[in-house]
Amino acid sequence: MPSLRRTTSQNRDTSVWIPMTDLLTNTLLVFSLFIAVTTLVRAMNSKPPVINLGDSQNYRFSTGSYTLTEGFKQSLHKYALPLIERTVRCYGIDTIELIGHTDGTPAGGSSNLDRKLSTIKEVKTLSGYAAGSNADLGLLRALAVKSELESLLSNPNNHVSYRVLSGASLIGKNGALSPARNENDLSRRRIEVRFFRMNDAPFLPKCS
Repeated sequence: MPSLRRTTSQNRDTSVWIPMTDLLTNTLLVFSLFIAVTTLVRAMNSKPPVINLGDSQNYRFSTGSYTLTEGFKQSLHKYALPLIERTVRCYGIDTIELIGHTDGTPAGGSSNLDRKLSTIKEVKTLSGYAAGSNADLGLLRALAVKSELESLLSNPNNHVSYRVLSGASLIGKNGALSPARNENDLSRRRIEVRFFRMNDAPFLPKCS
């Protein structure tokens, strides 16, 4: 009888332990699945970087000009292009947005953009455009960079469209509305490169 009682006790212990083991296993599986789903959602919602071509020795326009110097073109090709290509590839980018920002130094003269911008799609090299304001100048500089990028990203596998905007002298370095004072301030002069996926299909970034 003692032997039978001991066996019964052992069976009872075993019958309790097995469900507890199953519960622990299921809990670990659910927890692992939660982590996997959370990681996947976070990756799918990750945002591509913003690239700033700040006024520097590499990316500098002459005062009041929108023409890209040879040094600007070389720096764009050598430094910015690899970052842009990687971002396009990694995040499935189909739209590049270029925003031209200026400082508050008043731009003199009159503008002819209202008359000439209607033919901008037919132009390969920008010339003959007159910027009558910082808003004009920011737009023309962004257009100049866009034109150069189009030639550099001419690979047929890069199905990228462009949006070109001007922030004029209204947007500070932190992205907030902050009108500039009427002075020379290179920290505000920049071309901002932003990336978007207009396609609604789910896409998992391919790069870490």
